[in-house]
Amino acid sequence: MMLTGADERAHTPGASPGWHEAWQLDAASEDGAGLSVRLALFPALGVAWWWTHLFLPGVDGVVVVRDHEVGLPRQGLEIRADGLWGELTCEVPFEHWTYGLEAFGVRLDDAAASLHGEIGDRMPVGLDIEWEVEVEAEVGAPVERANDAGARYEQFGRVHGEVLLGRSSYELDAVGLRSHEWGAPTPDRWSAWLRAPELALRVRPERARIETDRGVDGLPTAVRYVLDDGSELAGEVLRLFAVPLIDEDGARSTLCRALCRYDTNDASVSGAARTALGWSSWLDRA
Repeated sequence: MMLTGADERAHTPGASPGWHEAWQLDAASEDGAGLSVRLALFPALGVAWWWTHLFLPGVDGVVVVRDHEVGLPRQGLEIRADGLWGELTCEVPFEHWTYGLEAFGVRLDDAAASLHGEIGDRMPVGLDIEWEVEVEAEVGAPVERANDAGARYEQFGRVHGEVLLGRSSYELDAVGLRSHEWGAPTPDRWSAWLRAPELALRVRPERARIETDRGVDGLPTAVRYVLDDGSELAGEVLRLFAVPLIDEDGARSTLCRALCRYDTNDASVSGAARTALGWSSWLDRA
């Protein structure tokens, strides 16, 4: 697949009822803040999904904005629903995106609460943030993952801007990975990414094996990856959210996503860069 600027925007929907298109941004900062934003379109169903999950310093638990019954965008990537406005804007293809949100979300004390109705403290949530490509070409270039069912690419960058929660404002300065996929791709059973000054890495089942420690609620608490080159990554779960899912065949699963701090034994990485920030994901079938 040869990427062009047009690939950053919405594609012509496929004929399959399961065809979808999604844009996602994950960010992690040294002060413990984490952000994940996802917009997914399901043209055959006439709906869009919006997810925002926030981990903020001094705020317990996770702040969630999640709606699976949003109307499809009328123009661009702008969605509107009751208590929700969100917009993703491609300012310069593969170089600069902006993300806006005005919504009501809920603060959950722990990740397991997401699996039981997402009942928590209701509060206003706002985003005015930007993703910009990193200067280093070998890091900032988009990486493609094409298959017979669909296509996907990912790109490292920097994320900065303002996050609003209630009457409080937080400045975000973070590493980030954004992705764009379309078609009917098979989701990874697990995956991870991490970024440090001398290290930018994506980890998937085809090139590593995983060992996960879990708590009494069944959710991950720590993770270890052994890569096919013999290097290892040990990830400490700092904050976590979980989303219950039901696919078109009625099968149930839980998507767990965690903000992590990783330690690596890779001899090619020196000094403080042996510690990196990033995210891990697990798709657990029921």
